[in-house]
Amino acid sequence: MNLRTLTPAGRRRIALERGVLHSQNREPGLRDVDKQGTVNSEGIRVYYYRSGPVDATTTVVFVHGFTLAAESYYLQVKHLRQHHPEVACLLLDLRGHGQTGAVAAPKCTIDGLAHDVRETIAQQAPEGRLILVGHSLGGLAVLAALRQMLVEDPACHARVAGVTLVSTSIESLSAQGIPQILASPLADRVMEAVEASPDDARQVREAAAKFLAPTLATAVFKRSTDYELVEFHAAMIHETPLTSFVGFFDDLQEHGELDAVPALQGIPGFIITGEKDEVTPLSQAERLWEVWPEAWFQIAAGAGHMLILEAPDIVNQAISRLLEN
Repeated sequence: MNLRTLTPAGRRRIALERGVLHSQNREPGLRDVDKQGTVNSEGIRVYYYRSGPVDATTTVVFVHGFTLAAESYYLQVKHLRQHHPEVACLLLDLRGHGQTGAVAAPKCTIDGLAHDVRETIAQQAPEGRLILVGHSLGGLAVLAALRQMLVEDPACHARVAGVTLVSTSIESLSAQGIPQILASPLADRVMEAVEASPDDARQVREAAAKFLAPTLATAVFKRSTDYELVEFHAAMIHETPLTSFVGFFDDLQEHGELDAVPALQGIPGFIITGEKDEVTPLSQAERLWEVWPEAWFQIAAGAGHMLILEAPDIVNQAISRLLEN
């Protein structure tokens, strides 16, 4: 890992060198997607990407984590293209992230993210089997979506043939993990900047780059990781709107999804966590396994929170097993 990426100057340099994400012509990042556009979810234009045959009977839906974007799953999409070309991939940039962009802070809720997932499925994968993959905040969004489906759209719930939850909590994290990071004195500086100068976007972005991004970056990678991937991660954090940091703060502290347990019953899946994950504690993966015994439970030795980039093989193989089930 090159430590220049963990400094404020390094973050700004990465942003200048790389420009925006979603270039469609390089790796790291999604390449050669077959379709992309927007889906209307509660008046928010949610950006999506679709790859794979239009007549696919199975669609893998990828839901990314906090301060990330759909492109964070590019290694999983690459794996499916190579080993399961008959399967479609559907990815979305959750509200407040990626090309979907900023939304008002009060709309930055996990229930809102679940609505984004459901609307994207309804419009872009209305038929066939579904495999849902969620990482971190995206895992909470998947759980919330399943809970909502079970009550509001049981036909869609019945289509879910497998779920993979990576670095995901099911109970309120309160003072643990990401909420602890966002409640740190460094994060307080960013919140103060937002409140003091709400119209000065440049100043607030500088505050985020200076205080939040390095803190988040040092928390997620624990294995030795290619410099290029750390840069890629840095660029996604840098692009996350400040309203997303502020808006998701309360929900990330208080939101739990134990009410989703009935919606998990009977669905095969994987619970995957990093041995050294400081963002989502190992105890949360164990709690999730306790209430979802149908799932396989795997621990990635020596890995941290960013498993989809840090230890992609374990995630890729989990998805493959569900597809072959």
